[in-house]
Amino acid sequence: MPSNDTQFIQQLKRFEGEIAHLYLDSRGNPTIGVGFLMANANQFCALNLVHKQSGKPASNSEKQAEYKKISKQKSGYKASWYAQFCELTLPSHETDKLLHTHLAQFKQELNRVFSKQSGFNCQFEQMPLSAQYALLDMAFNLGTPHLAKNWPKLHHAIKQQDWHCAAQECSRRHIQSERNAATEQLFKQASKTSSPTTKPSVLSWITSRIKSKLQP
Repeated sequence: MPSNDTQFIQQLKRFEGEIAHLYLDSRGNPTIGVGFLMANANQFCALNLVHKQSGKPASNSEKQAEYKKISKQKSGYKASWYAQFCELTLPSHETDKLLHTHLAQFKQELNRVFSKQSGFNCQFEQMPLSAQYALLDMAFNLGTPHLAKNWPKLHHAIKQQDWHCAAQECSRRHIQSERNAATEQLFKQASKTSSPTTKPSVLSWITSRIKSKLQP
């Protein structure tokens, strides 16, 4: 179970896979790296791609041609199947750089979704670290808008800071059972590390009420 960012990124790579060439995901979307969706050719052209054989930087026209070629292929194959049509690749250090950028964006988005203004007791960044990792994994896999709108039971559990309940409401379809289990364990771990922010104030209120009743 990840206890720091490096371990979480390693786990994310294991579940998402790390593919250096362009391919079509299960929905037919052009994708590269650690599940990076390439919504259009311009997005793909912005990457620092190199030629698979020579390692030389690819030109903009070469990137556009590669994107067009892979986009026309049939979907439903494993990512490795598309390698036969690819001449360009994304170096591992560029993949890591892009992954860190994506995760930073997801953190900003999750801070807006899970905020005090939205009725949560604490901001996303104030949650136990393991709960943050669980939500980051879900956002990376589902997209933040989907996580924000389609998981009311999970949101309710998080508002109550009931991490065991959150663990029961985080299961996703169409992903590895191992990944669902890992996310569930991250939420359960949050209950062990969560600071009891509300309990001291409640205890103080009860104590004061008892004292007031005992006073003559």
